[in-house]
Amino acid sequence: MKTRIRIAASRGFTLVEIAIVLAVAGLLLGGVLKGQELINSAKVRAIADRQGELQKSALLFIDRYGALPGDLENASLYIDNARDGSGDGFIAENESPLAFQHLTASGFLKCEVCTETSTASSMRSRALNSPINRYGGVMSLWHDTEHYAFVSISFVRPTQPLRLQTHTGPRIPSNIMREVDRRLDDDTPNKGRVRFNDYDPTGALEPTVEDCTEYDRGNFRSPGTMDGRARLWRRSISWPPIVANCGGSIIIQ
Repeated sequence: MKTRIRIAASRGFTLVEIAIVLAVAGLLLGGVLKGQELINSAKVRAIADRQGELQKSALLFIDRYGALPGDLENASLYIDNARDGSGDGFIAENESPLAFQHLTASGFLKCEVCTETSTASSMRSRALNSPINRYGGVMSLWHDTEHYAFVSISFVRPTQPLRLQTHTGPRIPSNIMREVDRRLDDDTPNKGRVRFNDYDPTGALEPTVEDCTEYDRGNFRSPGTMDGRARLWRRSISWPPIVANCGGSIIIQ
């Protein structure tokens, strides 16, 4: 007796099955992208809110004590566990941790690590006694005249006025900084209240303007200085799309 072996004919996917697979893949991809968008939105909101909190606390401190945090000459008379400031009318770079300590001790700012009462703090001390952003960058508060200006083509920074600023700290992706700027200001990193800033209190991760911003070639003007040319934060559609070590500052006054 002969045994017959029947081989089932293989068939491919039908158009309906392919359509279903593509639809499911599209839903999954859309969900992933939407989830990432929500995560980024939360990070932008956290950074923007923290900067707003620092500005508000500094202004409330000035309104109550008639002096700058970190500079209040008789701080120990008005604030428990506070060290007297120099009273010279501005917050120097090394006085930023003391400014945070004044704000925290006076109840205007919540910061568990802001306990530094010395004004001769090392870079390590600044990192241990200052707020940290969502990406691990050290924040600061002081009168900056240099780091928020773009380097000119001659590698000389243009002269900038001394401005009291809160620094976001480094390590922030450029697309996140762009959204922070858009939320608080004008989406332009070289003008307005929100600026690109290459300052890092630890001296280890200083952002670069070349990495974090790009030319707006439609508004190419003022040849001779980069500062005069319109620039944009580096966007996801540019190449490289995102730089993960950027920072900014928000001008208070």
